[in-house]
Amino acid sequence: MKTNSRSKSSLFLMELIIVIMFFALSAAICMKVFSSAKVKTDLARNMTNASFAAESLAECYKAEKLDGTDLSKVYPYATDYNDVYTVYYDADWTMAKEFEGEYRATLVEHEEEYYTQAKIVVYDKSGAELFSMDCAVCPEKGVD
Repeated sequence: MKTNSRSKSSLFLMELIIVIMFFALSAAICMKVFSSAKVKTDLARNMTNASFAAESLAECYKAEKLDGTDLSKVYPYATDYNDVYTVYYDADWTMAKEFEGEYRATLVEHEEEYYTQAKIVVYDKSGAELFSMDCAVCPEKGVD
C-alpha cells in the first residue's frame, strides 16, 4: 500500500506541474497579444493626431495666404528656417518649443504660376514620417 500512495502523490505532482506550465504559457501568450495591441493603439493614436496637426497647419496656412492671418500668432513656437516652417509638439500633441518636441510638422512651400502649393509632413522623434499631405492655395482676383 505504501507504494501505491507514493505513485499517487508523484502523479498528482506531475499533473500540478503540467497545469502550472499550461497557465504560464497562456499568460505569456496573453502578454504578447496585449503588448502588440498597445503598440498598435499608440501608432494609430499618433497617426490620428498627426493628421489633425497637418490639417490644422494647412488651414492656418491657407488663411495666411488668403486673408493675411499671421501664422506666428497661431503657432508662437514655430521656426522658419530656409523656407521650411516647422511646428513642434510634445508627447501629448500640445505645441512645444523645439527642444521639448517629440513630434514635428514641417511645411515646405512651392510657388507655381497660378497657385501656391505646400507639402506638410509630420515626423516623430526618430524622424519617421507619420503623415503627409499636400495643399494648394489659389488666390482670388485682387488678392496679393
